[in-house]
Amino acid sequence: MDKRKAYFTTLSGVMLGLAFPPIPLFLLAFIAFVPLLWMLGENDQIKHKYLYVYITFFFYHTIANWWIASFQRETDPFLLGSGIALCFIHPLFFLVPFWFYFTIKKKLGKNIALWSFPVVFLAFEYLHSLGEASYPWLTLGYTQIQNTMWVQFIDITGIWGASLLTLYANVLCLKLVEHLQKFPKRVRLRNLWELPQRKYTIYFLAILLLPYIYGAYSYWKYHHANLLERSPKINIALIQPNINPWRKWDGNPIEQIYYHLNLQDSIFKAYHGKIDLAVWSETAIPTVSLAVNWGHFYPFITDELNQKQISLLTGFTEYYLYSDANKAPVTARQWLLDTNERYEPFNTALLLNPKPYEADNPQIYRKSRLTPFGERFPYVDLIPFAQNWLRWGVGISSWGIGRKQYAMKVQNKDKFAQIGTIICIESIYPEFVTRFVRDGAHLLSVITNDSWYDFTYGPRQHYLIAAARAIETRRYIARCANSGVTGFISPIGKSILEAPQYTATAVATTVPLMNEKSPYVQLPDVLPMVSLGVAFILLLAVIFNRKR
Repeated sequence: MDKRKAYFTTLSGVMLGLAFPPIPLFLLAFIAFVPLLWMLGENDQIKHKYLYVYITFFFYHTIANWWIASFQRETDPFLLGSGIALCFIHPLFFLVPFWFYFTIKKKLGKNIALWSFPVVFLAFEYLHSLGEASYPWLTLGYTQIQNTMWVQFIDITGIWGASLLTLYANVLCLKLVEHLQKFPKRVRLRNLWELPQRKYTIYFLAILLLPYIYGAYSYWKYHHANLLERSPKINIALIQPNINPWRKWDGNPIEQIYYHLNLQDSIFKAYHGKIDLAVWSETAIPTVSLAVNWGHFYPFITDELNQKQISLLTGFTEYYLYSDANKAPVTARQWLLDTNERYEPFNTALLLNPKPYEADNPQIYRKSRLTPFGERFPYVDLIPFAQNWLRWGVGISSWGIGRKQYAMKVQNKDKFAQIGTIICIESIYPEFVTRFVRDGAHLLSVITNDSWYDFTYGPRQHYLIAAARAIETRRYIARCANSGVTGFISPIGKSILEAPQYTATAVATTVPLMNEKSPYVQLPDVLPMVSLGVAFILLLAVIFNRKR
């Protein structure tokens, strides 16, 4: 391996990692690919080129996602091992767009390969977000989520537009570097404005600066104070219990529920009873009993809601029993009390309204985008024997997949709102979230349990990714986590209120209800679909060129 080339590829990976949130070095993403692409373009016969690409994305993944292994004293061995394995396996996926790049370069020329690289890479990012084994966490556009005013245009393009512009900025910067190398060092900067590199300078600056114009308009249009004045509103409380996730499933579930109710009561009193909706975190109601988790019978909660006249949205561990074992899915488990019955656990969101609006109680949404391997083995329906290969030693693994997605109705007193409930990792899927808004959601909620990764920057990173969904859909997000980050995100992706992390607390605020549908909500994923089409045409051109 050439040490000089390894240095350049490592530099690209480190810059990409440092550009990813919550590290506030987002401008590095506009030049991070330059060392890698410049090194790969030196000659057509470069040895070990895929190894150099792997090195780049190994450092990118490791710096941005090292926290997945948890590294806590009580960390489950499966979580620790899978996090470390992911650091070595996930970079292999990024070899795919570079294989395409090398093929186009060989058959159609370096110039076509370079200018089509952003489109090919975007097509890869989109494909990487599809299916049960998908992992779009490191989508390049997220590097700009803290560049808040610049990134506002993703309400038109989705996060994909931020990826594409960032990639083209890298290509333009590379073209500038290649042209300036033709000049002596002492006059290189002086020649930035000389033809032919002038156009590259102009385009590069346009990518960096023009989005701020649309961003300034969006800041004015969706300013929180303005929306409070002209929109209907709802008062929401977020309950952050800060329960140890490793001991939660062995603890007393009834005590945990009353613990939530006490925190909820404290914010209810502090807010002088003006709470319309309380939100609890993911699986806040763990396994209690057959009556609760299967029969949905919880008078100890509904009595409190009826008395206070508030609604509750909470994470819930649901058991669904199949009385006919022949009709149960292959992933269903044998029920201990009856060998003829099968059951399946679901990671569920449950919405309860008080009397007299409880006719639809409970409203249930079952998580349908599950964490690959952590919550379910991908495509286990096709290979059911794999269900027991990988299992957590904590809580429940091998959850069932929800099949219905809809906005739930919050109703009490004179308040009515439809809310799209996103459970944990579902918040990293752009088009998936837009479906709630198309179904009529006035606001969104993310319920999660990121406490597996306490005292790392994983929870903050997850929170900032949710901010991208707020901008894309132009909806407020009420995000409730077990230990944080718990808070409210405005339609421009900025926090308006956060609870302190790692404390048992509750926070509340008034949230405007939004009705308009952004261009991205109306026509999601047009940009990546076009990129796929262009990539397919390039593939045909490569095949035709080979035959010719």
